[in-house]
Parts: sequence; C-alpha cells; structure tokens
Amino acid sequence: MSGSYDDERPRWPERDLDRNRDGDPDPEPPAPRTEASEPTTSLGDATADPPGDPPGDSPGDPPGDPPDGWDPRRDGDRRRPTTAEQAVPWLIGLLLALTGIVVVLLALIFVGPNGVAGVPSASPSASAAPPTPSPTPIASPTPVATAGPTETPPPVFGALEMTFLGRAKASSPIRLSRHDFATTTDPTVVLEDPAGVAHYAWAPDGRVGVAIVSGRAVALVEGQAPRALTNPVDAVIFADDSTTLYGLRITRDGSNDRAEVLKIAFDTGASEILATISYPHPTIIADAALKEAQFADNGGIVRLWVTLDGNLVAWILGAPATYRIDPASGAFTQVDHPPVLWSPDQRTHIGVTEKSGVTTLTLLGRDEATQASVKVTGLVSHIRWAGSDNEIVFTLGRIVAGGVRQDLYVWDLVDGEAPAAITSNGVSFGAEWLGVLQSWMP
Repeated sequence: MSGSYDDERPRWPERDLDRNRDGDPDPEPPAPRTEASEPTTSLGDATADPPGDPPGDSPGDPPGDPPDGWDPRRDGDRRRPTTAEQAVPWLIGLLLALTGIVVVLLALIFVGPNGVAGVPSASPSASAAPPTPSPTPIASPTPVATAGPTETPPPVFGALEMTFLGRAKASSPIRLSRHDFATTTDPTVVLEDPAGVAHYAWAPDGRVGVAIVSGRAVALVEGQAPRALTNPVDAVIFADDSTTLYGLRITRDGSNDRAEVLKIAFDTGASEILATISYPHPTIIADAALKEAQFADNGGIVRLWVTLDGNLVAWILGAPATYRIDPASGAFTQVDHPPVLWSPDQRTHIGVTEKSGVTTLTLLGRDEATQASVKVTGLVSHIRWAGSDNEIVFTLGRIVAGGVRQDLYVWDLVDGEAPAAITSNGVSFGAEWLGVLQSWMP
C-alpha cells in the first residue's frame, strides 16, 4: 500500500466562501430548494435509516462519511433532520386527530337533539339558509289505539228492573214508572200527564223509550224533557235497536178505515209511510170491566209487533185479518194469527187458558210438551220474559169491591213456586223488563 493513511482518507470540500481549492471563484450558489424538491421520509419509508446508524449514513458507510446525497456546497452547513425529528410533526398531527375524535364522541354522548343537556338549541339566525324539509314526519306521541269511534256500552240493569204503567190512586191518570223490584227504593216516575199515558214501548237495549199521550208519540230519554216525535199515532214499537221506531196510524176514510204503517227516526221524529192498508170500518162493542182491563193491557184495539224474521205484524180490532208487513219493501200479506212470544233462547213459550175466572199458565217446549204449570185466580195479561229465560212477569187482574185491581207478578220457572206479587197497590200493569229483546215468532 503506497502513501500514508492521510493520503487515502476521504477529502471533504473546504469551506472557503471566496474561492475553491483551485483558486477559482465559487460558482453561483444553487437555487433554493422548494418543498417539492425536498426528499420526504415517512415513518414507514423503506429508505429510512436503520437503528444504530448515525443520522444520514447509509447502511455500511463508515462513521464520518458524508451523508448520502448530501452536498454541502448545495445544501449548506445545515444538517439533515433525523428520523425522530421528522416523526415529531406526524405524532403531533396524530395526537390532534385523536383529540378531535374524543371531542366528537363526547359531543355525541352529552348533546341531545335539542342542545347540550337537553336544553333547546338556539334558533338559527335570519341569514341562515332554511333547512331542507325531511320527507319523514316528526314522530308524535303514540295515541291510544282504537278501531274507530268508541261505542257507549249498554246500561246494566237490576235483576227485577222494569218499566210499567200505573196510577197514583184509582182515580188518577195513568203514568209511566220505572223500578227495580229487587230493591226497597220507591219507583221513579218517568212520564206523567193529565191526559194519561195510553201506550208505551221501550228500546230492547233499555236506553230510551216512547209513549203515546193524547194521540202523539213522545220520546223519553233519561235526564231530558219529553220530546214530541209523531202526531197522530195509535201504536208504536221499537225495531231491534234504539234508533228506529215503527208506528201504526188509523184514520177514517169514508166507510173504510185506513191504516198507515210508519217508520220513525227516534232522534229527529222524521217519518215515512211504509204501507197503507184499507178495510171496512168496524163496529166495536165493550166487554165487562175485567175483560176490558185485560184487553187494554194486552195492547188495546191497535197492536203492532216486530217479529224475529224482521217483519212487522199489525192486528186491528174489527179488521178482516192480521197483516204482516215487510219494512224494506212495504209489501203486506194477510196471516192467520198474531205472533207468539217465546223465551229469549227460543226454547219455551207460555200457554194461557181461562176457565171460570181462573187462568192456567203452562210452560211449553218446542214439542209442545208441558214442562211446568200453575193456576192463578184472575185474568192474566201482558206476559214478558226475563233475559235469564227462567222468569216471566205478567199482570193479574181481579174483580174486587169497587172495581178491578191489577198487580204485577213474577213466576220463577225453576224453583217450582207459585207466582209472587211484586206490587200490591192494585193499579200496576203493563211491565217491560229493561234491556231484554222479546222474541215474537210469526
């Protein structure tokens, strides 16, 4: 090996600002480097210095060698930044990003839809652009689910709650009362008029009623004053609800009578004629007082029923026949007899026979076989069934000194006992069990 170690070691350029080693003036300084020309080293760059090497040295370079690509004449005296120094801005940026994420998460947790801690947020300024309407409507509190307008449940009645006719005393006009005979309270007077109540009917659901006073129909609603419906009319009956009535109006037409069958709206009193039946004017002859009282209690000279098949049946004293009327078409036909009253379950009915002032009541099945029987002294009228199918109420009339006495009796068809009186004043008759649809079969 020739020469000394000093001759073979690398030569660093001398830092002479005025002249180079040959004495020539220094060339023009290099143009400033832009950021685009700066070499970029990332934390994950494959060219980054491995651990243990001096900053800027390439792997394998001996200590003291000039940094790879580092030209002092071009780059000046500043040294190349270390990897750790280059990583500092990235670490600071990463910390700021993590801090921002934490702030956003805290905002999502603690800020409600109306602002911080549920406090409504401030209204947007007037210059703010209006928000875009959302296609989804804002949810409102869930209402109570219903299938439609809620219907009023039917009233509940007592075991022996009825409406009935009677007098304050024998010489008083007939009035309409209501009472639960299973209690010790006094009856409630529903309608009282100096002209007297000639006839009445009560809706099957027990809500409302109608009475005939001086030839006009009067609507009866609890808590309201009586209201005129139709004038004139001789008989009325409810359909199978409390909104519709049927009426029968008799007028003289020369040598004939004309019977008009009416349909009446309970709420308004509006009426229409369904059918008109003409027949010769009859001659009526009075019976004995007890028979007259029984006859009047059973409906009088003009009677009207709604039968289970949806038709009407009209019976008029002296008319040549009993008439069945279709309320839908107004067509009518003649039938042989009035309808028969059956129990609500339509399994039994009551047979009535009279002999020498004694009436026999017989409970009959569909096969007409006798199931129970009882005898009472007097004439029975206006039989009506309880909703239980096990009881009937009826009027029992008797001749006493001074005239006819009529009282209400209940016959329990199960206990086998004789009918029991529920009135004793001698002036009560025509009872209707409240809330019970009577089953009239044609």
